[in-house]
Amino acid sequence: MFKRFFGGPKKTHTVHIEPFGVTLELGPRETVLMAALKAGLPFPFECQVGSCTSCKSRLLEGEIKPLTDFAYVLDMDDIKEGYILACQSLAKTDLKIRVESIEDGAVPLPVVSTEGTVSGVRNLTHDIFEVRITLDASFDYRAGQYANLKVPGVEEHRSYSFAAAPTPGGTRELVFHIRLVPGGEVSSWLSGGDVTGDRVSVDGPHGMFWLRDSDAPILCVAGGSGMAPIKAILEQAGSDRSPRQVRYLFGARTQADLYGGDEMTALGDNWAGDFSFTQVLSEEPEGSGWAGAQGFVTDLINQQDGLELSACHAYLCGPPAMIDAAIPVLKEAGVHSRNIHFDKFTDRSHTNG
Repeated sequence: MFKRFFGGPKKTHTVHIEPFGVTLELGPRETVLMAALKAGLPFPFECQVGSCTSCKSRLLEGEIKPLTDFAYVLDMDDIKEGYILACQSLAKTDLKIRVESIEDGAVPLPVVSTEGTVSGVRNLTHDIFEVRITLDASFDYRAGQYANLKVPGVEEHRSYSFAAAPTPGGTRELVFHIRLVPGGEVSSWLSGGDVTGDRVSVDGPHGMFWLRDSDAPILCVAGGSGMAPIKAILEQAGSDRSPRQVRYLFGARTQADLYGGDEMTALGDNWAGDFSFTQVLSEEPEGSGWAGAQGFVTDLINQQDGLELSACHAYLCGPPAMIDAAIPVLKEAGVHSRNIHFDKFTDRSHTNG
């Protein structure tokens, strides 16, 4: 009788995850991502709420129960081909999936926790500043990834992208570009006084935003402190003498919001192939003398002479609105969703800064 009313024990299922070659048991309310992380697999993820697509995987066998509508973040071609979000997938049967974002040689690096000392802070614009942290132990990451940073007296951590390419053999000094967020506890602590010599905690690396191995042209679109991971990615590719064609569009409101131009120009001068860097201002006052491009940075995506846009791999980093505007433009131009990589930067309107 009790089984009739309460259904008895909930049935568990299994999920086989490639390319790890591992089979795991899934509890009744356990998502595929939960099981993978509990087992210690380096499964790609970021938001865990079905908005970033980092955990996108291909369902090879079985049936899932989605917790959210995948159509909000996956295009119809991906859905038809069986792609799912592991963080939003419960098992209705035994499953077999493949994490296709893990290419050869690109398995996520182990996440480590360490401490370090603030070794320098300098302003880059009126609201973006650079922080350097000298670590107690060397740290491995891929250009484009980020770390969680925790400072004294603040309960929550904040996530910041690495702003420089890693040092071969392990990096001892981390560089971040941080925007001062009104009311943001971590950014205010770092910029509110002389914190040189103070101790902070770092864990990482995190994220799946890095340069994929390919000969395809590279289109970068960034805004604000989104310069940081793009700069790191291009520095790494430049040191590797990549011959890939690069178009980098950087958007800002006014000239006061621009930075990194000299570094990008120097990088382009030494690039092994075709490289261009364009700054675009959306709110520059008339009569300011600005002779560069104006408008929204996404408006220039379709105006790149000599670039076969449909063949590009796109790397987008910055405000969510910019990325949300860029993605449909790229898809309409023929760029496949698998070749569009992005990292949305949020501020205190989404979380503490």
